[in-house]
Amino acid sequence: MNLRKIFIYILTATLSMGLLTSCGTVAAQVKDGLEWIDRPSSWEEYMNNAKLKSLTSLGNTYRLKKAIEKAEKGEDVNIVYIGGSITEGDHLDTCYANRSFNYFKDTFGKGKGENVHYFNEGISGTPSTLGSLRFEKDVLANNPDIIFIEFAVNDGGEEDMKAAFESMIRDAWDYETKPAVVLLFARMQEGWTSQDWKKEIGANYNLPMISYADGITYLLDEGAMKWEEFSNDYTHPHAEGNAIVADFIAYFYDEVNRAETPENDSELPAETMFPEFYFNAHMLEKDAEPIDMGSWRKGSTGFHYENGWTKHYSEDNDPLVFEFEGKCAYVIYPSKGEDSFSELVCEVYFDGEKVDTKTFNEHEQGGWSCPYVGTLHRSFNKGKYRLEFHAKEGSEKSDLQVLAVAYTD
Repeated sequence: MNLRKIFIYILTATLSMGLLTSCGTVAAQVKDGLEWIDRPSSWEEYMNNAKLKSLTSLGNTYRLKKAIEKAEKGEDVNIVYIGGSITEGDHLDTCYANRSFNYFKDTFGKGKGENVHYFNEGISGTPSTLGSLRFEKDVLANNPDIIFIEFAVNDGGEEDMKAAFESMIRDAWDYETKPAVVLLFARMQEGWTSQDWKKEIGANYNLPMISYADGITYLLDEGAMKWEEFSNDYTHPHAEGNAIVADFIAYFYDEVNRAETPENDSELPAETMFPEFYFNAHMLEKDAEPIDMGSWRKGSTGFHYENGWTKHYSEDNDPLVFEFEGKCAYVIYPSKGEDSFSELVCEVYFDGEKVDTKTFNEHEQGGWSCPYVGTLHRSFNKGKYRLEFHAKEGSEKSDLQVLAVAYTD
């Protein structure tokens, strides 16, 4: 076992056993902060520099300091993670989210940290557009004190992605718990990451930002680590890789704890950077009742979405109908590998007038029920929607699913 693996083994053990506490010897070593090492000669020294590289910005730490104070007093603190498969993790106990949660709990929680609570809302294969639509029910509903947002490898550079990403920040800003928002940036093996535009948004809102992309890029470029020592595929950290990411986050928490508390919270910028197409989104599923079930039944088999609506393989094609008031309307539908699935059609009415007919192909070779977002209509003013979902003419005998409907107000 080389020095790097020995270090990772020790790090993994300390994170999982809760030894990195404010009273422990490991935490005591970081109280004076880290300094750049010009000629690192060991894994520990390379990691020292990688941690410095990973910390993009502390931002305004006012809300994080408040969360730490609550935890130390024994008050309940909720930490929520939202992102794609990197956040969801293959193994819940070794993913970076759980490891970094344990670090916060063991370092700042009172006693054994029972007052600090963990919510992992990562969903594989999903971008910021879906994240923004489910933000209310999956993140804010957990009354968060700290929110980690990770979508850097799932998002492209489209304005729609940027608008959705910004909406999560603004939706969290004025929520009653006043949560701290921390942006986490990942990368793929070949180097792809959407962190550049995300850093611009984060800087505009003076948010804390951690780039594990920059941290591991340094390790890879310096020859201190091979990609295979971080991941078993092209993207996802394995157990040792997740330990490295968690160590970057632990260093971030140490720096927050070390910094002086700002006198005031940041002010929300008056102007948005991108169109408000995803702000204040609400999702209809589970207990939501359409005004007409048509040929559809309650229940679906979408990944993480089992409470939608299904039209089973039949020639019956009476529409599934929803009505509500809002500005923008969306549908969440699955990508299915089964040949029985075909094209979903939605007739869109707004303030009594038909404004569009949208079609979405639910059949995808190799599809595994990953949820996709379809835009139905957008308006800058609130109006009355009527949505009618049915199979495409000529393909009536098919399976279809509506995993959820979402709208903004």
